[in-house]
Amino acid sequence: MFDFDTIQGTAYSCEADKGVLAMKKSSLDYHTANKGNPVKSSITPAQLKVLELEYETAKKKYDASPCGKDPERDACIALQSGMTTTRASIAYANSTRDYESANQRTASLERSKKIFEDKKCGEKIGEFRADNIKSITDVYSGMDKQRIEEDSKYQAKQRIFFGALVVLGAVLIVTMFGKKE
Repeated sequence: MFDFDTIQGTAYSCEADKGVLAMKKSSLDYHTANKGNPVKSSITPAQLKVLELEYETAKKKYDASPCGKDPERDACIALQSGMTTTRASIAYANSTRDYESANQRTASLERSKKIFEDKKCGEKIGEFRADNIKSITDVYSGMDKQRIEEDSKYQAKQRIFFGALVVLGAVLIVTMFGKKE
C-alpha cells in the first residue's frame, strides 16, 4: 500500500510522488481559499500552517530527488508500472471468469506495449537499471577493496610477527648452544 504522506524521492516512484505533491497542493489551496468559512473548511490556522509546512517539505524533497530530471525516463517507468498492474488485473479477471473485462484490459495492455516500444522505453529503463546497478556495485567494490586491504595488512603483520618470533627463537637457540661449546 502506498503511503500518501511520504515522498519517496526515487525514480521508481516519480509519478506517484508527483501525484502526492499535487494532492497536498490541492488540499492546501482549497483550505487557504476557504479559510474562515466553517461550511467548507473546518481547519484551524495552526493546522493550515502545518499543511503549508508539510507541502514545502515534500516539495523540497521532490525537487532534490532524481524525479523530473529525465521526464521521458519517468514516463517510461510509470508506463511499465501501469503495464504490470494491467497484467495483474487481467490475471484476476480471468481467474474470476470476467472475460469481457479481461479482453478490454488485454486491449489496453497491447496499446501500452505499442507506446512502450514506440518510445523505446526498454532501452531507457535498461540504461537506468544499469546505472543503478553500477552505483551499487561501486559502493560494494569499495567496501570489498577496503576489507581485502585490511585483511592483507593483518596477514602481513601476522607473518612479520611470526617471522620475528622464529628469528628470535633461532637466535636464542644459537646463543644458548653457542655458549656451551
